[in-house]
Amino acid sequence: MTTLLLTTTLASIGALTALAWALRRAVLPRLCPLCTGVAGTWIGLLAAHGAGVALDLRLPALLLGGSVVGLAGLGETALAGRAPGAVLAWKTAFVVAGFATAYALLLPVWPGVAAGAALLAALLWLPWRRSPASLPDAGPSRRQELVAQLKNCC
Repeated sequence: MTTLLLTTTLASIGALTALAWALRRAVLPRLCPLCTGVAGTWIGLLAAHGAGVALDLRLPALLLGGSVVGLAGLGETALAGRAPGAVLAWKTAFVVAGFATAYALLLPVWPGVAAGAALLAALLWLPWRRSPASLPDAGPSRRQELVAQLKNCC
């Protein structure tokens, strides 16, 4: 059963990544195809579990952890040029909140999921609350580089 679930999970990541890549230009221009494939897979696994399918929750837990760390890296990129201590503080807060939210989602404890999602949304908003043009020491080439990194994280 575990081998079949792992094989299905890996196939799902591959298929959803390919689909997101194919739709990237038309529908999903700002989303990383691999991140979309991973997130779509853990959402599907949790939906199946919620519908009563018996599965090993370690797989969606691993994928959720990858999504949390991936989003933390995206925020770190957006915070480029800021004080290293501020970046570390933001990333630490995001990872701690993300893992707590992921754990609540796996249990499921819906008030914890809602509170965690609200906190994560607020934390994700922080790096982008100012436009790249207003970043200190960000000339036109640095702005273009930051925008390119955000658009093409993979």
